[in-house]
Amino acid sequence: MTCLVVGESLVDVFTTEEGVVELPGGAPYNVARGLGMLGRRAYLATDLGSGDRAELLASTLAASKTKLWPGSRSTNPTSVAYPTIAEDGSPTYEFDLHFTPPTPPQGGTEEAAELVKVSPNILHTGSLAVHLAPEAIKAWINALSAVSTISYDPNYRESMGPHDEVLTRTEEFIGLSDVVKASRADIAGLYPGLSEQAVITKWLNMGPQLVAITGGKDGAILATENLRIRSSASRVKAVDKVGAGDAFMSALIDALGRTSMLGAGSAESRRLLSERQLKTIAGYANAGGAIAVSRRGAVAPTRDELLDFVSSYSIVDV
Repeated sequence: MTCLVVGESLVDVFTTEEGVVELPGGAPYNVARGLGMLGRRAYLATDLGSGDRAELLASTLAASKTKLWPGSRSTNPTSVAYPTIAEDGSPTYEFDLHFTPPTPPQGGTEEAAELVKVSPNILHTGSLAVHLAPEAIKAWINALSAVSTISYDPNYRESMGPHDEVLTRTEEFIGLSDVVKASRADIAGLYPGLSEQAVITKWLNMGPQLVAITGGKDGAILATENLRIRSSASRVKAVDKVGAGDAFMSALIDALGRTSMLGAGSAESRRLLSERQLKTIAGYANAGGAIAVSRRGAVAPTRDELLDFVSSYSIVDV
């Protein structure tokens, strides 16, 4: 399975009792890195910026065996996030963002030939990128929607812009997607006063075949037009929750790939997912998030780590 992620990369700057710590981050970056750690052939189209922080991002990505798409370096400063961690491990952020992503290659170029050769089973995007460069992200979706499953994580932040504009653009991208994953906090921010179940129904009616809602210790909901299941979360000691949703997303994509639910012609298979399949996929994705929560920063598990974690729950079918 081949995966292409398009979106922002940044450095999370933590202030701890031991001093300032800088760690790789950015939701799309984390998903791409997580897919590489799970053994997937993964590419990231992004804007690393330049300088030492860009090198930190590039070397960490390379260590996961995820490859940078051509044009993913720029003369921009590397984007930075400043997380503040609450007592329960939940982060809030301030950002300094610079994002000029590569655009999909045109026919007749070496890059276009490479894209055809890669032929991703899935294109994942979301978070800040779709608000910073919406036309560039839509160009990638248009270029690949005939051959790739499209997945999207809104990863809502108040800093994305005026609420009505953010909601309109978020719903536009949901309508372009096959798989949507969001957190309970995303839903509360995007749709104040609307229930999770109502939002799930709304999103499924927009076109996606699968919607996943994460709820931290309350577990996850996976929903198709036919079924909705809730999967309980694994209990772990939380260090912080930075990147937990991204690790869930990487594991969700990995699980769908291992059950032949990605790529051209797979939409009907996702619509017809059985209760057992949904529970298995949810348990596997929950485990990815749980492992990330137990670590400082956005560090997703390897495939072996994930399988070791889930083996006691009898969810090793993927």
